[in-house]
Amino acid sequence: MYPPCSPNPELLARARADQVATLYAHVHYTSLSMGLGALILTVAMWGESTPALAALWWALISANQLWRTVLARAWARMRPGIDAAPRWGAYWATGSIVAGALWGVASIATFPESTAWQALLIVCIFGVAMGGLYLTGVYKPSLYGFLLPALVPLIVRVAVVGDRVHVFIAVVLAIVLVFVVGFGHRLNDVLTRSLVIRYENIDLIAELKERNRAALEAREAAESANRAKSQLLAAASHDLRQPLHALGLYVAALAARARHADWRGLVASIQSAANALELQFGQLIDLSRLDAGALTPERGPVALAPLFERIAAEFAPQAAARGLALRTAATSLTVDSDAGLLERIVGNLVSNAIRYTKRGGVLVGARRSGGEVAIDVVDTGVGIAGDQRERIFEEFYRIGAGEASSATHRGMGLGLAIVRRFASLLGHRIRLESRPGSGSRFRILAPRIPLPRRARRAVAAQTDGDGSRTGALAGNLVAVVDDDPAAVDAMSVLFETWGAVVVGAGTLEALIATLGTLERYPDLVVADLRLADGDSGIRAVRRLRDELGYPVPAIIVSGDTGTHADREARAAGLMLLRKPVVAATLEVAAVSTLAREVPPGVTGPSRAARASSRAIDRFERADSGFAS
Repeated sequence: MYPPCSPNPELLARARADQVATLYAHVHYTSLSMGLGALILTVAMWGESTPALAALWWALISANQLWRTVLARAWARMRPGIDAAPRWGAYWATGSIVAGALWGVASIATFPESTAWQALLIVCIFGVAMGGLYLTGVYKPSLYGFLLPALVPLIVRVAVVGDRVHVFIAVVLAIVLVFVVGFGHRLNDVLTRSLVIRYENIDLIAELKERNRAALEAREAAESANRAKSQLLAAASHDLRQPLHALGLYVAALAARARHADWRGLVASIQSAANALELQFGQLIDLSRLDAGALTPERGPVALAPLFERIAAEFAPQAAARGLALRTAATSLTVDSDAGLLERIVGNLVSNAIRYTKRGGVLVGARRSGGEVAIDVVDTGVGIAGDQRERIFEEFYRIGAGEASSATHRGMGLGLAIVRRFASLLGHRIRLESRPGSGSRFRILAPRIPLPRRARRAVAAQTDGDGSRTGALAGNLVAVVDDDPAAVDAMSVLFETWGAVVVGAGTLEALIATLGTLERYPDLVVADLRLADGDSGIRAVRRLRDELGYPVPAIIVSGDTGTHADREARAAGLMLLRKPVVAATLEVAAVSTLAREVPPGVTGPSRAARASSRAIDRFERADSGFAS
């Protein structure tokens, strides 16, 4: 037995309506079956009934079928709905009952005396019934209405003969009738179930289409929101970086010129707040770029020595302001990574270490670890409890740390979340060792790229020197090209603080005109990557070099967040600094560009810093030291 049809009344009603529609659609087959069956029976039983009775029977069969044809045309014209289907099904079932009764009457009226002719009559009647099974099986009332009135009278008439053979034949015919009715019943159940399943599928398809439409609309809305977010990100990355860039340079110049002791504390607080603002803005931009999928790493050999020196130059003022030592271990190791993203990772770790360290300092170093390089950032800070070592990598999660919980140093809890996501993007692993109250060690494991001995000596030579930058820019003529007047003015003030002579302009043409009045070639050019009217700082440097006839040293600064800026600068052989540029980083970059060497490291800490760094030495000795 097949399982019962779906209990959903709506689907069942639709299936019944479809069955009724099938009956009316096949009216021509019904007419053909009735006419052919009547013709066969008339020819076979011609000698067993009077012509008048045969003519009357034919007339009744034809009238019934004509009525059903008219009914089918009315159905086709009116196209009744699901609610009217039971009524139209009853009309058709009535026609089936009349047709079955006429065949039953014929079996009695033409029942012959000869057993041979009786057998022929039984075959004719049952043949018509079997043919009608195909046409009426789709609708149970029509099925029963035709089969029972057509076959039951014949079976009774055979049994009435009374002899043993006829009784046995009647029993066999009754059994056949039961099987025929049962088969028709099951056939109807199968058809009904198929229709219910069909409508279920139709509904599911419609629902899927609706969901797909809703999903497409949601996707379009998400893409629209993402485009708006990207536009906002682009605006924030450029337009907001400009004033932050200028602010940082102004504050650095103010700090360098603040001679009076009463002003130094105030200037230091302003500088600390500006640095915190720049850091938090950068973290928000980094997080937005990660969420938007706008970061595509550009892997290649990354020498760690210059990277460490840039980190030291950028964060040394912050460390000194908190009375901490920031040291980098000498190294000649090179890793396979993205230079910009790796520097952001190490920078975030150093910034976080400075924020949560009260005494001692921070040490950055690297060592071989099999086929990898372990880049370590070690601090003597508050440490991290075991139950927090996973949570610290969550966005906006912060550890309360006394002094570090102040508004200036607290941060937003994004630094380590960005570290993990950058590291995952690069395929680098992160490890953490920490002792609460003693400090922490964050380790980044990156693939090592072996360098020939000559290349290692070259890197080591680049990092040699006493690192002194005092007066290195004094007397040099620095040309600044930036379409933001505030950035030009802030950079001019800062370079003048370092003893340089500065000329600035918004376009290359204006700069060349100003240089013409000085009758002097610039010693260094600092150009913004994106200038007004679609111009480029790289193109400006090239044109200036062509104009002057020699490769004047140049630095490119950019507020772009994508990796294409790095590609453009590297292709032109120029150093790229990202806005907002830290003053110490700018000074190191300027000195190293003039000297055509990698920026020197920040060494020689003050006596207070040397005293506080002894805690780092103990931490380092406990871990067996760094190796290059």
